[in-house]
Amino acid sequence: MMKTSKKGRAGPPRSLSKRGSELARDVRPPVSPANLPAPLRHALSRVAGKHLFMQVLIGLAWLVITAVLLVSAQNFFDRIMDFPRAVRAAFLVIDAGVLGTLVWRKLIVPVRRRWRAAEAAFAIQRQWPALGSRVISALQLSESSARDPRGAGSPLLVSALVQETAASVPALPLGQVVPAKPAVRRVFSAFALCALAGGLAFWQWPLASVLLRRALLADIPLPTNTIVVPETRDLRTAAGTQVTLAALAQGVLPPQGRLELALAGGETRTILVRPDAENPARFSFPIENVRQSFSYRFYLGDGRGPSFDVTALPAPLLESAEFLQEFPAYTGRPPLRQPAGALAFFPGSKVRVIAKANQPVGLVELRFAGDAPPPGITLTVDANSPDIARGEFTVPAGGLSSLSLPLVSTEGIAAMDTTAYPVRLETDRVPVVRVLEPVATSDTIVPTARLSVRARVRDDFAISRVELVTELVGGDQSRRPLVVAPDGTVSHEFVPVSESPPLVEGNQLTWWIEATDNNTATGPGVGVSERRELGIVSFAQKQQEMLKRLEETSRRMEDVARRQSEVRDTLGEALRRTDETQPAP
Repeated sequence: MMKTSKKGRAGPPRSLSKRGSELARDVRPPVSPANLPAPLRHALSRVAGKHLFMQVLIGLAWLVITAVLLVSAQNFFDRIMDFPRAVRAAFLVIDAGVLGTLVWRKLIVPVRRRWRAAEAAFAIQRQWPALGSRVISALQLSESSARDPRGAGSPLLVSALVQETAASVPALPLGQVVPAKPAVRRVFSAFALCALAGGLAFWQWPLASVLLRRALLADIPLPTNTIVVPETRDLRTAAGTQVTLAALAQGVLPPQGRLELALAGGETRTILVRPDAENPARFSFPIENVRQSFSYRFYLGDGRGPSFDVTALPAPLLESAEFLQEFPAYTGRPPLRQPAGALAFFPGSKVRVIAKANQPVGLVELRFAGDAPPPGITLTVDANSPDIARGEFTVPAGGLSSLSLPLVSTEGIAAMDTTAYPVRLETDRVPVVRVLEPVATSDTIVPTARLSVRARVRDDFAISRVELVTELVGGDQSRRPLVVAPDGTVSHEFVPVSESPPLVEGNQLTWWIEATDNNTATGPGVGVSERRELGIVSFAQKQQEMLKRLEETSRRMEDVARRQSEVRDTLGEALRRTDETQPAP
């Protein structure tokens, strides 16, 4: 008698399954051998196909159930404990491992070990014990006769057994061989669990949406009555400076919050923070003299903000700076090298700057200050020596009183103290022109007379040209170049009738001397003498003018003589009075 397994099991008995498996491994027949009658072959294929379908369906149901339970459990604990992103990533890896194991054991393995013709035959015989071993015997004898017709026994008996089995087996209700109840039960459980999870998600949809996105490693906070919006995030600061940490509260505004600091070595500190007086939704706290790196998080109401880091790094320092000044070519001065300190620059000079820091720098600027400072420039960091930066600028004509060299390290830390170096701008003064002759600022001359003009010209460096400029009242202006003598004087003989056009009686003109220097950088500078007036008169007018001057001179001389006499008389009278008041010896 053939062994039977527990009721409802779709597989064959253990011993028959073992023999069938050995036969399948040795012969590896298809689901139904091709030499079987078509009805029997189709019956065996139907049973094996249904078994494979049910196994795959059960595997998919287990996969859905496990996935829903894993996600629900993770979201539940995440809602309670607010897992950081690293923990959620670890859960995601565990979920992937569990689901991958289920795929292998519940889907891939059943497909690879799907029933062959022998397993299907054993399952049919187990379902209807009255068949005895006719189904497996017909399968084995047909295979043996196909390989060795004489070794399988009488062909007539084999053919009769096969035909009898092929006629009886397809008429049976083969759907009962592999029961669908286990698969239906698990699929129903999967659908019920999905419906329950979907209903809960719909009921708590805003929260469910956030939890699902957090399970997929989205960096978003959990929904709370108070939402913490970070104002400051990860910060880099110079050691010893102050940082202000701040966050904004949205929704329900709490009367106070707390700031948790996690220091190096596992030490934690909790600081109570209150809202700003001007903005009750803003919570901030200044931390002075930061000496070490730490992480921080704001807790406002029931909301918890994300964790951020404050990294304390050493600030860069300017070790040295050098300024090489190349003067304009017209000055003839050699280059001048100056260290950082009180600086003196000549307008128009090109200055090369070399700055050296105590650590590699990412940015070095040269900033100017003054009434009208030029725009700052960025120095170029040396690729081979990142602690050295170089640059160049042109000294402006004015408006510059100081300069500084702020540094920023490669870590983005700015220098704490930036020294401002005072700058004194040397000036290329304009030429100085002083008229020596004539002395009078206003004079007259007859058309044929000569007026000697002589002046002295001085400049810091050199004079490029000197001109005598004359301008008629209400007329044109004319210029005459003058030659500078080695002693710096210029002279000219002015004859009215020799001018072009000739000057006639009644003309009034203004004249002066202009001197231009050789400043090609910020100039040229032009020096101008005082303006003199000159009138062209007739001989009679000149004589009358001279007589008036003589009369005026005579009157002045008489006045002087009279005043001298008065002074002499007054002095004598005072001496007599003094003698009278003194007692006799």
